[in-house]
Amino acid sequence: MSETTGLRRNVIDWKHVAILSMAGTGPAAVIALNLQFMGQFARAALVFAFVLVFFGVLLLMNTFVEFSKRLPSSGGLYTWSSHAWGKNIGFVYGWNFVGSYIVLSAAGFAVLGGWVSEWLSTQYGVHVPWWLVTGVALAYVTILAYLGIEQSLHAALALLGFECAVMLALAVYIIIHGPTDGGGFGIVPFLPSSAGAGGWTGIGLAMTYGVLSHVGIEEGATLGHEAKDPKGNIPRGLWIAAIIIPLFYIFISYALVYGYGIDNMSQFGADDASLQTLGLQYWGRYGLAIVSIAAISSILAFSQAAFIAGARVLYTLGHERVFPNWLGHTSKRQTPHRAVFAMCALSILLGVPLALITGPFNVWGYFGFLISIAFLVSYVMTNVGMIIYMQRIGEFQWFRHGVLGILGTLIFLYPLYRTVWPLAPGVYGVLPFVYIAWLVAGVVFLWHTRMVRPGVIDSVGSLLAEEEAA
Repeated sequence: MSETTGLRRNVIDWKHVAILSMAGTGPAAVIALNLQFMGQFARAALVFAFVLVFFGVLLLMNTFVEFSKRLPSSGGLYTWSSHAWGKNIGFVYGWNFVGSYIVLSAAGFAVLGGWVSEWLSTQYGVHVPWWLVTGVALAYVTILAYLGIEQSLHAALALLGFECAVMLALAVYIIIHGPTDGGGFGIVPFLPSSAGAGGWTGIGLAMTYGVLSHVGIEEGATLGHEAKDPKGNIPRGLWIAAIIIPLFYIFISYALVYGYGIDNMSQFGADDASLQTLGLQYWGRYGLAIVSIAAISSILAFSQAAFIAGARVLYTLGHERVFPNWLGHTSKRQTPHRAVFAMCALSILLGVPLALITGPFNVWGYFGFLISIAFLVSYVMTNVGMIIYMQRIGEFQWFRHGVLGILGTLIFLYPLYRTVWPLAPGVYGVLPFVYIAWLVAGVVFLWHTRMVRPGVIDSVGSLLAEEEAA
């Protein structure tokens, strides 16, 4: 098999960037998986938590756009932070960033298997092991990723369109037919007081899952080497995703809160299948099947998008020799085939054993919280890094870069603070320390690399320069 060292160029435009970023968030999967945890912490104020995160996402997108206009790359946030913070911090950031995508992919495919297995068993009496479903889904995504980015994005578009249409239809149906309790709609879910006893602490923890709901929105930025006019198409696609996705969550969550019953939010937080409950209540058994299929397709879509983005970051790190150099090669189809197969293996090794121990649904609850912490740190560093980088290149603007960058940082610092103070009960209180251990391992890896392969550090962030000079 012939190999090259470059991705296929000029094959996608802003629409593909927007598709990957929106599919990467998994809109219907968010409604199916994350709203329960947000309801546990903030009750009806989960809608208010989404509003706060919306402002943070818009400010964060300003940062992404400013970087993508100047540093389009397959490394995305890793490349940007390497140029902003320097090679040592960039090295550890790359370790953190690719680890986050691997965990996201592993958790997504594990919970996909659980969802499909549970749905077939409870609704149709068909018993299929969840791990078999996970394996088939991973094989499907791996083959598409090997064939090329266009094939993967076309599949993601089909899944994205279907899931969003179903969720919007259910929300509109609830709005038309009215709340469960027979009352009217109001502004209660937009009030902090609707968080109940959890108060602002609960809102902060709900925001953590609100941020998790937007994780993946940056994935379009990893297409910088495959896009036509990347300095124009990448920002355009990112902005579209940053506006549509948060508004989608706010509208859908508002309708579902009232559909479930604004006085029933304690039960909502304890309901592992709140979306199915609403689907059955408003649409009956056949509607439940449609809602379940939409959620399953969404989980597949965001898992696929995380897989694609993770493979491209692995490719970048391999190309720069931070990770083994063989990861930085492409096939004759100009796809990062070795990074794709590595991503498949890592998703299996990380997700399947833990799912066998805790069950596939708990994998998402625990990994989701861990992913939230990792991406909150990544987003804060990227916001601050944008300020540093713009000052360094002499293009700093006090409002666009300074004021907006600081505001975005502060919004994401609040839920990050709430993950550690006070510590959440049970396993959730341990997860911040798991993340810290992962960062320490990255620092140790940096030290070892500097001792054994000092030249590698000089190549961090170099892929951009090499390909722009080509």
